[in-house]
Amino acid sequence: MGWIPVGVPAVSVLLASPPLLHAGGGEPLLSWVLLTAAGVTTVLFGLSLVVTYRRRSRRYLLVSATLAALLSRSIVGLATLRGLLSPGSHHFLEHGLDALIAILLLAAVYDSTTTTGAERRPNT
Repeated sequence: MGWIPVGVPAVSVLLASPPLLHAGGGEPLLSWVLLTAAGVTTVLFGLSLVVTYRRRSRRYLLVSATLAALLSRSIVGLATLRGLLSPGSHHFLEHGLDALIAILLLAAVYDSTTTTGAERRPNT
């Protein structure tokens, strides 16, 4: 076994214990922040669906999908705080949603920079 300095917990202890704010104890401030984030993101997601329906464009669909993934992050956080998800599942889902958000956002930016002649509009 390797040498561990006095006062430093073993790696297995660090990996086994969840971070303080994710302890599932029902942190009131964290609950409020997650509920507020979920509410604001729900409104933005709803508005993006309206715009996507009106514009019927792939880039707006990508933005709506990005906002749906962002809303999912808040839901995962709330589910973890309520004890419905284990810390491992929370960690996996959060990082997976982070990657999905990045990919969708980059796809929306790429789609907006590669337009065909029929889609180009003058700047207004």
